[in-house]
Amino acid sequence: MPTTTRLTWVDTARGAAIVLVLVHHAVLFATAEGFAHHGWTALDETLRLLRMPLFFFLSGLLAVRAVQRPWPELLRRRVSGDLWVYLLWATAAFVVFSLIPYARDDLPTGPRGWLDQTLLLPGNGAWYLLALALYLTVGRLTRRVPTAVLLPVAAVVSAVFGPGPLVRYSFVWNDVLTLFVFFAAGVRLRGPALRALTRTPGWPLALGATAAVGALALAVTGLSLVQVPGVRLLVGAGAVVAGVLLAARLAGTALGRALAGIGARTLPVYVTHEIVLGVLVLALDPLGDVPLLDLTAPVLLVAAALAVCLPLRTPLSRVPWVLHAPWAAPRQREVRPTEVAVQQV
Repeated sequence: MPTTTRLTWVDTARGAAIVLVLVHHAVLFATAEGFAHHGWTALDETLRLLRMPLFFFLSGLLAVRAVQRPWPELLRRRVSGDLWVYLLWATAAFVVFSLIPYARDDLPTGPRGWLDQTLLLPGNGAWYLLALALYLTVGRLTRRVPTAVLLPVAAVVSAVFGPGPLVRYSFVWNDVLTLFVFFAAGVRLRGPALRALTRTPGWPLALGATAAVGALALAVTGLSLVQVPGVRLLVGAGAVVAGVLLAARLAGTALGRALAGIGARTLPVYVTHEIVLGVLVLALDPLGDVPLLDLTAPVLLVAAALAVCLPLRTPLSRVPWVLHAPWAAPRQREVRPTEVAVQQV
């Protein structure tokens, strides 16, 4: 009989991934306002290769049951719900960033600007939810396709779009095509992944894998190899393996528990952090001449954003329909430690 086991390493890994997402947007905002050292941009380009493959692999691990549901249930409870939350928060970000003055280029405004920014050529920070809705749909459509066929096909698509042929139009659509393979791997390889982690990996293995993948990512960005087809796929696969091993090793530590606390409530952090960072970065304007601000600004922004976004979970959960669609129940996985059914043998 299947039993439910709390896999805190999943929340630890999700917490680390969402922190890396915050770092990314903090660097973008700080750079746009002239507060970030160029080294932060280089680091962010390296982390870009690592964070979303891990995030989507973890999402796939938690979507195994969802893609097996009947179509009406899947569309009502998950796909349309994710689209609702995406459109709501993408619209909120569109309004906020249309009103707040920034040093960067003006964003498109009006109804056509909203349509472009949210649906046609999306470029907003809530795009993960849009991708997740699409991935769940494709996962359901391909549930009878053998894993030995689905994953290689998804890998070829990832290799083709990894260099970014669509980025000039929309980085979101480019990444949706690039990253599906990691979501599909999470869905199809959950069993082997859980069995491989029945024992906690040792520190040498976890740290060695992390160092190796970090060195590979640094080499790829340093040598400008991102444009080579298949390179993002290779580094992303390494990031998934290293991220899972390190999260499993960290899960029982104080740092791991802190990250798990974030990972257990990623949704409110994810949907609010871009707006919060967009407001917080303006508070740095009076501090423009402070020494070392260009080195510390992204760190300060991430810490402040977490301090604001994490407590928002409680008030937001009390406001109807801001974290879930009116026709769908709240997604409990976002507010409690991850639970995954493990088959006992």
